[in-house]
Amino acid sequence: MANEHGYLPKVTELDDKQQRRLDTWYAKAYTDDNLFRTLAADETTIDLFLGWVGAVYGGHPDEDPGALDRHMIELCRIRMANRNECFH
Repeated sequence: MANEHGYLPKVTELDDKQQRRLDTWYAKAYTDDNLFRTLAADETTIDLFLGWVGAVYGGHPDEDPGALDRHMIELCRIRMANRNECFH
């Protein structure tokens, strides 16, 4: 869906590295690849995003004292979506 800024370009052809990342995305997140393909249009952007996702969702507070609390992550995610008028 477009907004007032129009459509963002998406990657249609994936190299081997991007395909492996997308396979992991499907396995650990969800099968809607719209966000992934949009972010993958710029390698730095997808690298930063996946690094952030790994840091936020990678650890568990009971096993890793540096990990973020899952409830707090979800509250922040909902708040950011609300502030950005994102309805996903």
